[in-house]
Amino acid sequence: MRASDEALDPADGVKPLDFGLEGITGSVDPAGRLIALNAVHPRHGFVTLTAAVPFPEDRRYDPAAVRHYRAGLAGLEGFGPALAGAVRERAAALVGGALPRVRLVLADGSRAEMIAWASGGGAFQRWTLERAIPWRGRLSLQRCAYTQLTEGGPVPMPSCAIVARFADGVLTIENPALPWAVAIAGFPPGEPWERRADGPLDVEIGGRAGTTTLVYGFGPEAGAARAAAMRLASDPALDLERAAADWERVLAGLPDDRLVRRGLVYGRMLAVPVGEARCILTDHMLLPLSWNRDAYYVARALLHHDRGLADLVRRHLLWMFETAERQDGLWGRCYLASGQIKDRAFQLDQQLFPLLELADYVQATGDRATWDRLRPAALAALDRLLERRATGSWLFPTDETPADDPVALPYHFSSHVLMWHTLRQLARLTGDSAHAATAAAVREAALAAFAADGDGARLYGYAADGAGRVHFYHDANDIPLVLAPVWGFTSVDDPLWRATVAFAFSPANEGGCYDGRLGSVHTRAAWPLGDVQDLIAARLLRDAGRERRAWDRLRRAAQWDGALPEATRGDTGEVVSRHWFAWPNAALACVALGVWGGSARQHG
Repeated sequence: MRASDEALDPADGVKPLDFGLEGITGSVDPAGRLIALNAVHPRHGFVTLTAAVPFPEDRRYDPAAVRHYRAGLAGLEGFGPALAGAVRERAAALVGGALPRVRLVLADGSRAEMIAWASGGGAFQRWTLERAIPWRGRLSLQRCAYTQLTEGGPVPMPSCAIVARFADGVLTIENPALPWAVAIAGFPPGEPWERRADGPLDVEIGGRAGTTTLVYGFGPEAGAARAAAMRLASDPALDLERAAADWERVLAGLPDDRLVRRGLVYGRMLAVPVGEARCILTDHMLLPLSWNRDAYYVARALLHHDRGLADLVRRHLLWMFETAERQDGLWGRCYLASGQIKDRAFQLDQQLFPLLELADYVQATGDRATWDRLRPAALAALDRLLERRATGSWLFPTDETPADDPVALPYHFSSHVLMWHTLRQLARLTGDSAHAATAAAVREAALAAFAADGDGARLYGYAADGAGRVHFYHDANDIPLVLAPVWGFTSVDDPLWRATVAFAFSPANEGGCYDGRLGSVHTRAAWPLGDVQDLIAARLLRDAGRERRAWDRLRRAAQWDGALPEATRGDTGEVVSRHWFAWPNAALACVALGVWGGSARQHG
């Protein structure tokens, strides 16, 4: 066991363990068997070889059905050695801080070990078995399900009719409707066979004792996938030691904290190639789609931790400004990895995060060549956004909140804080005083529209109509509100900001606060993103006890690999929604690494 290997404690909450790199992402169940292996696709965004059944298309607008399906993915039994209840002991770790390793003691006392990694555009599983066990499981090849609680318009699902063939130790699974195929090389030779199914297909292949490395290759049809697998299998540069050393290098210098490390590991896994560009996904299992908001926090953490990752952020900027489709010059709510808009709803903050990421990147790296390349597109996007301001005011309407929910009134406070900050960063970058003047006008209009009496104090409202009506609420997704003093929109001594933060974490915040923890009406429970906001507020207010309690809550919410879900139940840490979610860990990494000044003290 290398020094960087991180042993995992099942008492922290067992979930499938994840791996991936350069457009290939996967997960294995607690016994090491593959539950999903996903690849970026030019037409469909992401396609998956999976043990999951397809989501029923007639339930797309049924949130209860979506929640049930997504929760079920965390409990799938995958494809691999047919253990069938024979596991007596289990130990798991992350090799090099990132690659899942599972060691098993079976009922007969024999041992098994699995390590998974991705490299060179393919994936690998190295199995070591003390006795021969057949390989068994149910697999299908389909477009990723894209199951959303707030469906913005279903993308037609291609047919799941698949063809599976086995010959010369290679299993190929092909779905001509995609078109896409996966080849798995490394099995012992056996009698060739071919099977077809309209949906998931049961597969069984004979096994052998000793060490077997399964190699997964991809292509538009079975022959190309098989050739890719054979090429990967013969390339010594793609071995386990090199993959682990690569992750060790990337993670060097990070705090010894699995929650913070997860933010960087998972963020790098989710940066997938699309030509020269890189798309950053929100997760790889439930919603392998991209939201500009989520991606910003991932990119910001990567850029701050390691300047060696700056090129990844540069390529993400190319994806947002040159690859991602825009409607009338404006970004959509979310995207397929290949760049097509998935949902067309207009969210104000989604228009701002690409501009802010570009300004942050250029100021951090001094890369004027990328600024010169993207400046025309960035300023054009800003012009289109400024055209949407309210008549006679520097307020800007939005169709939805940052939680993808309808907004109670047309103007949203934290998005205006973000807009002010973005314009100020652009002014520093360009030297154009007009951006600074616009920022000042936005701030003045926001202070006038959102400051109001509520909950026995004067505070900033969540939404307003610009004519005196104000909606009081605060949501775990609205991080710019808690960052307002960090950015300089207001000061930490501002009584309105302090009153707003106090309101946010009180029962008066109906639908947004759960036993003192910040959540969201989007999923009515406490959110780790809310705990991250609590952590930021505690640091700003110099409240060491509050900071310690925020860390404790985050640790209880984290699963055994450090992954923070969307929402949890109380202080038990039980996952209520989304076992996979890149944003919370990335935001926590930003805090812990000092992206917004200083660094968060670690507790526990």
